[in-house]
Amino acid sequence: MINIDYSGGKIKITTQDLKKIFNPEQLPLKFDIKRVVSKEVAWSTNLGSFMWAAYPENEINDVVVYDAKGNFVYQYYWDVLQHGSVFYKSLWLYCKSLINMGKKPKGLVIGTHDGEFGEWVPLVKNFMSDMWLIEGSSEQYNKLTKNFQGKQGVNLLYDIITPNGGEVEFFEGGKGYTNSIVERVINYWEKEEIHSTKRNSTSLNQIIEEKFNGHLDWIHLDVEGLDAKLLMSINEKYELPKFIIFEDFNLPTEEKEEINKWLDLKGFSLHSENGICMATK
Repeated sequence: MINIDYSGGKIKITTQDLKKIFNPEQLPLKFDIKRVVSKEVAWSTNLGSFMWAAYPENEINDVVVYDAKGNFVYQYYWDVLQHGSVFYKSLWLYCKSLINMGKKPKGLVIGTHDGEFGEWVPLVKNFMSDMWLIEGSSEQYNKLTKNFQGKQGVNLLYDIITPNGGEVEFFEGGKGYTNSIVERVINYWEKEEIHSTKRNSTSLNQIIEEKFNGHLDWIHLDVEGLDAKLLMSINEKYELPKFIIFEDFNLPTEEKEEINKWLDLKGFSLHSENGICMATK
């Protein structure tokens, strides 16, 4: 009677003849799109029989159904292996393989935003990895803290991570969701007013040394145009993690070709799709 489709980057809700199982006073049904992490309702719609509606985001969102009286009917749960992208599934299965070998994975996320989405989020929800979550925007970090403070195996850090550390100019727009030290990237994406501040940053190598004693199993980068430079800045004395996810959409063509060649020479297999790149061994 109700079909929930998570494909195509959206959630599409389609109803058939609801009158066969619901009384007239129970209709229309209310459908809430609910964030898995914060439990906030992102969007709602009311549907009767033979209707449909679509929400333009499907990452880590549940669908909760109520009748017209507000009574709970059912909850459709987002599942990483059923609904996740190839990146979600691959990181999950990689960490699961390490756990099956008796090892708790260690991971690093730089550029977490508020933590409502990201390939690493299901690992937090299911206690599948110890990790450090790092975000440079104070507004986004405050939301991240609200979402994940006290979670088992999770450490939070408010900082900007760069190849060499030191003082940088940090650009933010809107509510801090778009932020970067690469000005061209934020100018491309942000339509609201952009402001900048001088901030101290920490080098990636310092993080790897101090937080991971030189070894981590996976790394997830979403740093708006700095991804390639960060990866290539990792000191050769440290073994690269065998699973890497980074954003390649904001990289200039030459820089994208450079990081791909660099990873290929180090024995990684690459998969790029919709602005995201995954490097695995």
